[in-house]
Amino acid sequence: MEDRKIKPKPFRNSLSTLAQLALQEAGAIGYAIFKRLPNSTDILRQDASGVAIDEAAVRQGAAGVLLWPLGADGILAFVFSDESNARRAQPQLDRIAKAIDSVWSAAHAAARYSDLANQVADLEASLMDSRIADRARGFIGNREHADALDAIARHVETVLRPASTAQVLEQRSRDLEEEVEERRLTKRAKTILQNVHGMSEEQAHAHLRQISRKTRRKLKDVAVDLIAGNKTNSLTHAD
Repeated sequence: MEDRKIKPKPFRNSLSTLAQLALQEAGAIGYAIFKRLPNSTDILRQDASGVAIDEAAVRQGAAGVLLWPLGADGILAFVFSDESNARRAQPQLDRIAKAIDSVWSAAHAAARYSDLANQVADLEASLMDSRIADRARGFIGNREHADALDAIARHVETVLRPASTAQVLEQRSRDLEEEVEERRLTKRAKTILQNVHGMSEEQAHAHLRQISRKTRRKLKDVAVDLIAGNKTNSLTHAD
């Protein structure tokens, strides 16, 4: 039986990273993101780091724990060593909590996109099925149409041509795959610049952008060259 790949939940990476950054900058000792279960009062911890925050602390509003709602079904929680530290950090955390709430909502929208794409595919399939069956049904018992088989064959070919919606989705998919690949390669190139040349992440990003503008080449191509050059240097030093 073929193993199925489990897709990560949308935006889990950015939700976790934003929360960890807030944890660091605000001096919190732990965070957690909870999701309210549908048709229930129960909540389920989705992500956490540092000192554990359990469901009871969220429900009861424990001392040193700050809470923010995420959309209609999420809760963001940070815990501090004492209440005074929590009060001092709250204004700072309000801003990042708003950003995390926006990402949480975007994650729900991404799931909705998937549902809509499936719905469109089902509706188009149903429409094509109906057009083929209705036309074929019109030929049954009709002896006046001499080339019924050829006519219905042509009709089937016409109906089953790639739908305009599918073409749009396929092009969008290719564009996004290109962007994802560019970001992956750019990230690798920035890591090389940080590790080998001691640049910060911002400096590495600006360096790649500058080369891209000067050479009028895509950022992805610049990153590929840098990665290839680093491999060559590694092999040379190993000899």
